[in-house]
Amino acid sequence: MKFVIPTAQVTRRASEGPAHSVTRCVSEGSAHLVTRCVSEGQGVIGDIPRLRIRVTRNALCLAVLTVILASPAYAQTDPEASVVTRWDFSSEETTPLTQHGDVKRDQAGPRPPEFPKMAANNTAVKLDSGAYLSVSDSGPESEFDFKNGDEITLEAWVNPSSIRDGQPAYIIGKGRTNSPKFARDNQNWALRIVGKDAEARVNFLFASKLSSSDAHWHRWTSKLGFPAATGWHHVAVTYRFGDPESIRGWLNGKPTDGTWDMGGPTNEPPVVDDDEIRIGNGFAGMLDAVAIHRKVLDDATLAARFNRVGEERVVKLAPEVMPDFGDIPAGRVLFQLCENMPAGDRWLYESESWPAESTRWLGGSFLLPRIPVRYDDWGIRSSWNAPILLRIAGDVKLPVGKHRFLLRDRSLGRLWIDGQLVARTKTVRSRGGNLEAIVRIPEPLVPAARLLPFPQQEAFTEYEIPSDSSGDKERVRVVLEVLVGGNGDRTESGEVCVAVQPLSDGSLFVLKPDSSSQLELTDATIEPELSKFETAMVAMEDATRREAAKSQDAFWQQRHKMAKEAVKVTSPQLESSDVHSVDQFIAAKISHALDQAAQTDEETTEHFHKNVLPILQEQCFRCHGEKVQGGLRLNSRAAALSMGESELAAVVPGDPDASEMMVRIRAGDMPPTEKKLSDEQIATLENWIKDGAVWPNAPIAPEAIAQASVINDAAFLRRVYLDTVGTGPTEAEAREFLDSDDPEKRSKLIEQLLHDERYADNWVSLWLDLLAENPTLLNQSLNSTGPFRWFLYESLRDGKPLDQMVTELILMRGSSSEGGSAGFSMAGENDSPMAAKGHIVASAFLGIELQCARCHDSPYHSTSQEDLYSLAAMLNRKQLAPPKTSRVPDAFFEGIGRESLIHVTLKPDEQVQPKWPFASFTGVEDGPHIDTLVSNPKDSRERLAALVTSPQNHRFPQVVVNHLWNRLMGAGIVQPVNDWEGKTASHPELLQWLANELVSHDYDVRHVLQLMMTSETYQRETIGQNQQASAEQRFFNAPDPRRLTAEQVVDSLFTATGSEMNTGELTFTHDGAEPMTSRLTLGSPRRAWMFAGLNNERDRPSLSLPKAQPIADVLEAFGWTGTRQQPIAVRETDPNLLQPGILANGTLSMSLTRVAAHSPLAQLALDANSPEALLNSLFLRFLSRYPNAQEKKNFIPALTAGFDKRELPADQVERTPVESPLPVSTWTNHLVPEANEIQREWQRRIQRGPVADPRLQAAWREVYEDVIWSLINDREFVWVP
Repeated sequence: MKFVIPTAQVTRRASEGPAHSVTRCVSEGSAHLVTRCVSEGQGVIGDIPRLRIRVTRNALCLAVLTVILASPAYAQTDPEASVVTRWDFSSEETTPLTQHGDVKRDQAGPRPPEFPKMAANNTAVKLDSGAYLSVSDSGPESEFDFKNGDEITLEAWVNPSSIRDGQPAYIIGKGRTNSPKFARDNQNWALRIVGKDAEARVNFLFASKLSSSDAHWHRWTSKLGFPAATGWHHVAVTYRFGDPESIRGWLNGKPTDGTWDMGGPTNEPPVVDDDEIRIGNGFAGMLDAVAIHRKVLDDATLAARFNRVGEERVVKLAPEVMPDFGDIPAGRVLFQLCENMPAGDRWLYESESWPAESTRWLGGSFLLPRIPVRYDDWGIRSSWNAPILLRIAGDVKLPVGKHRFLLRDRSLGRLWIDGQLVARTKTVRSRGGNLEAIVRIPEPLVPAARLLPFPQQEAFTEYEIPSDSSGDKERVRVVLEVLVGGNGDRTESGEVCVAVQPLSDGSLFVLKPDSSSQLELTDATIEPELSKFETAMVAMEDATRREAAKSQDAFWQQRHKMAKEAVKVTSPQLESSDVHSVDQFIAAKISHALDQAAQTDEETTEHFHKNVLPILQEQCFRCHGEKVQGGLRLNSRAAALSMGESELAAVVPGDPDASEMMVRIRAGDMPPTEKKLSDEQIATLENWIKDGAVWPNAPIAPEAIAQASVINDAAFLRRVYLDTVGTGPTEAEAREFLDSDDPEKRSKLIEQLLHDERYADNWVSLWLDLLAENPTLLNQSLNSTGPFRWFLYESLRDGKPLDQMVTELILMRGSSSEGGSAGFSMAGENDSPMAAKGHIVASAFLGIELQCARCHDSPYHSTSQEDLYSLAAMLNRKQLAPPKTSRVPDAFFEGIGRESLIHVTLKPDEQVQPKWPFASFTGVEDGPHIDTLVSNPKDSRERLAALVTSPQNHRFPQVVVNHLWNRLMGAGIVQPVNDWEGKTASHPELLQWLANELVSHDYDVRHVLQLMMTSETYQRETIGQNQQASAEQRFFNAPDPRRLTAEQVVDSLFTATGSEMNTGELTFTHDGAEPMTSRLTLGSPRRAWMFAGLNNERDRPSLSLPKAQPIADVLEAFGWTGTRQQPIAVRETDPNLLQPGILANGTLSMSLTRVAAHSPLAQLALDANSPEALLNSLFLRFLSRYPNAQEKKNFIPALTAGFDKRELPADQVERTPVESPLPVSTWTNHLVPEANEIQREWQRRIQRGPVADPRLQAAWREVYEDVIWSLINDREFVWVP
């Protein structure tokens, strides 16, 4: 039986040739699309032009579309009827693909004139070896499942940039993803190429039932091959599972024999499971027209695939010529980066050309510790298109004679001097798994020279500067070329430098065009130079990012103009007064509460709050408090007097019989639990209603409304520093403020610190918690994200308006693994990542808690599972269904015996459409008016961002300012800050005023913080009890006591002691031998927020990070977590025994309080004029104040004893011992036994701590250290004053 369904409409670009009509045919339960060409003679499937298909409204929708051309090549056999799917990598894929890593679309595929039957605009996809594309299997008996007797043809066009002998590169395969959901070695099937004898061979692989050896692997490799980097080639394999003799390979339209070179031929069936399909895993180069067929295509079909004009390409390296940069400014060095080198392990072939310049900048020397960060056209971090060509060039004046040159880099490099190639380095990555040899640290070329940093390599050469008539020095052009990234490596240069040993004797000096000062290659000289370089590089990156961000200024200026108009009508009116606005709101509530309390007698108030309210709280609030069950709340008198869905008043004052609440209670309907109210409780409620249902405010404790005193300057100084920049002031900063008599110094300091760059270092932690940033250094774990911390941090540093920051976060732009907001899109091991993100967005920005809605409707909220997945679908930019693993099974409801509080209203596999579910919560509905707030009205993700940040959304700015208030005051105006449903604001007018201030000042968070911090309310003593009080009793007569956050504790330790974090790089791949998409690096932290969880696979000692662990230990003791699997609205702040223990005896505090050799603390002791002056300095550093009389009495005698003889004579000072450098344990060698010993030795060194300063007399120094230790173990050090 066959019938024809109405024709779909097909539109084409004018350049794509003749139009096609598409007719869908359904025959005996199978369906496909047959495309009729208007003109005859179109090419074979390998030459199909791009189609843009739009199916008419009355056409049926199919799960999988197969688009083929009717042509003479297929007229007889119609081989494409069995196509499972085909990816042409055009802008519209029939089967959607998920991108992982560095994947570039819209690359030039095989095109005319070389391939005349191909479309002139044919596009392909380019992948780095660490990138791939994936598509999920649809489940059991899917179109991707092949069993014995099934036929398969796998084919593709390939253009590999490189391949090494023995290296496999996947074109397409199913299984073997290392997912914990499936058995190991579950290769269902795969088409690959593999390197052999400097060629790429066609390779087919599958696994049968798992064995104890490698016998379950079955691999076939072709005899024919082709050299990499020789353009486009067509490869194919045909096979009938269970018949090993049926295997046949194809290369460029020619059949090729091969051998079963692993596991041998087998009749056993292949593995069949539901693991995903991946394209390009481990493949470096370009792919096009990847197709899967459920039949063996015949010889004529496969022979017709390849039609190339011209001779075969031959691989030949291009002649080596020093690049010409023209004039370079005198005394400067030119740095140039060029993206998209063809390969990362070789120079150009003759047929290739140099990539265009991406960026350049000028420096002072041939020294480069890192390449700059790349930003997209919005100023958001993105990935470099590796491999990158790095060039460093300059004109250097050198003495006539023979010199020795040193070149250091990480990969393939070459050094030119005046057109002559004088030195080379090679690609050194061997990729030997985890058992590579430990890399020894080479001896320096000259004594005391800077050691070669791991994993750099170095090369030495001699070059003679000839003499001429101009004098005894000659200026020469020096050019260094280095390839960065590619080959599956991280795109990082490491420390690159060129140094010279003049006349081949004496010290080494980094090359500099400016000969007025030398840069000796020693740690003492290079380390400060690297610090200067980093400062200059950050300034350049800031300028680049901010310039790119200006492209969005006009859009946001228009948005903010609209926002200001929207808030004009909602601003609460304040009386004109010299009193700060915040203080007016606080005082008004206290006054109002006192007036109300005077209107109710004490006996009535006590009876209600002691007898009536507890019954309502225990029996009714669960469903009718925060949650509006049946449209009714019972948590206030006004709510109780209203009517719910029953349209009957719950409480009728004076008439219990007419009160629906009492009717339902007497009937046993309420509460809906097995345990009902007692007769006594029912009588209490009836009498309360008879007496008028009076609902007085709770008795007001005098201490709750008595306004606390304003703190002194020293306490204010420490508080405001901690609340703005996240650490106490330096000694100099403290002295300057405390010694000032400027009456405006408090407000001036607040404004100054809110615009200090350190402001971002403090406030970024709030957003990391709220948004559940959770990067993992090793393998993905539950809800792992990318390190979008850098997007947040740079947004705060740049003063980006909050609505813009939130919009760009939701749009998920840039690189997911290198700090772009796209990192927010990731949720490792999560069956519905966008549902996880929807939960976070609602919680952080709307005060809507959706955690329960992941699997069912919220039992204690009015939100449903559909609400969450509607939000997720908007983020997903298309409909989606809750996964089966996120659904309460039907068996859960069996045998309950009563109506369950949990309801599942979404049907299994029901597709949820992208739509805005929160109009009632936020006051903003989706509609045409939202179109004015977006660039692309059809993009549901952008619409969601606009709806969240819309000026009509009253909830968004209120939630944000409530977060800020909670952080500064120790409690929110609405509690809890992330779950507002059914909650009452303690100060609704204040909340609205602050929200309006945020909106009317272009969503500048710092403006709102300044308003809060300049108030007396903020500057009062911390004796408040607002956190535990109800909204009615939350007066904010004083801030609540607050402990320093974990990050503030750590940062204050380093600031007070004058020490710098020296943790080393936070990564498990110190050699950069894995791409960022699989093995992150978070760099070398300088502030505590830059940390993440340090756990590694099976907690192997060889992968430990001994320098970083002591800091992580302190952070975790004070409530920080490095694995934010869920958003954190408020951290755990309860004290525990670990906190005093880790400050008293922890490795970090013991190391930082030691007066180490040449440390700031040692210098402070040596420079002090007296014990009194030294004690003043210590108190200012650690507690931001001068010592009081009792403290002087306690400490000065101890410091005075031996003070005059604290410094040893020079001839008694011993040389500080220098420990020998250790090799590096990293991912590629961590299974070598020596790697464990290296890390254990590091652990021993860290636990020993730094060597004490030998200039100080030991006994006095130990007393001095005891004083320092006492200050950090004082309660005052860890509590906000």
